[in-house]
Amino acid sequence: MNAVIRFLIGLYQGRRTIRALARRDVLSRYSGTLFRSAWELANPALTLLVFWFVFSVALKAKGPDGIPFILYFVTGYVPWLFFSESLLRGTQGVVAHSFLVKKMVFPSELLPFVYLSGGALNHVVLLLLAAVVLLFNGVAVSWYWLQIPYYFLTLCATLLGLQWLLSALNVFSRDLGQGVGVVLNVWFWVTPVVWVADGVVPAEYQWLMAANPVGYVVEGYRGALLYHKPFWINWEQGFYVWAVALVFAWIGANVFRRLKPHFGDVL
Repeated sequence: MNAVIRFLIGLYQGRRTIRALARRDVLSRYSGTLFRSAWELANPALTLLVFWFVFSVALKAKGPDGIPFILYFVTGYVPWLFFSESLLRGTQGVVAHSFLVKKMVFPSELLPFVYLSGGALNHVVLLLLAAVVLLFNGVAVSWYWLQIPYYFLTLCATLLGLQWLLSALNVFSRDLGQGVGVVLNVWFWVTPVVWVADGVVPAEYQWLMAANPVGYVVEGYRGALLYHKPFWINWEQGFYVWAVALVFAWIGANVFRRLKPHFGDVL
């Protein structure tokens, strides 16, 4: 308990560092480009357009209950994109900030919060884009949309432990950073972003889908934005996801703490 309190105090004391590094991270992505942050929106917007054309126009696919496929896809793709990009960038976090990590006074354990904060800005922009798509297709604004911060916090909690663990291990094995990209490609297709879990996966494998914490968040976003479902309707899986997030946070924090003194010798 004392370690948790010390960590929270350190997190509060490092809030200005987190803000400064998050701002630097966002600005560095667009340095030297003409359209700057427009590129951050262009890539996911183009992905949405491609999936809409392939599934809705070419394959004539529909979402559950005959809803337009683009609505089903966009409400699941927005949280997935935040998760995948944050995990990829967070895995490289320690290596990317080696010039700071070599200074022992720098609290490198705060780096996951830098990437979560930086990614949150893009996430908000994409959420607004998703809201426009929903409203354009006749989906009414609902109080259930206010559940999005809960699911976002759940996703951040899931990412935190993974980023600590992977960013620390990536210092000693740079192949890990490449492997995360491959794993995310597989993870995308086992998460119900494009397909419907209940209608595609056989009953005997449904437990595998339930074990996917990102699937819980994707379905949560979709339930809040599109179907207007309360978050407590699936409280058992929510309890499981938070338990998994806390376990990984504990494992990730301990691995990071043990390896941190050796970062300077390898970087």
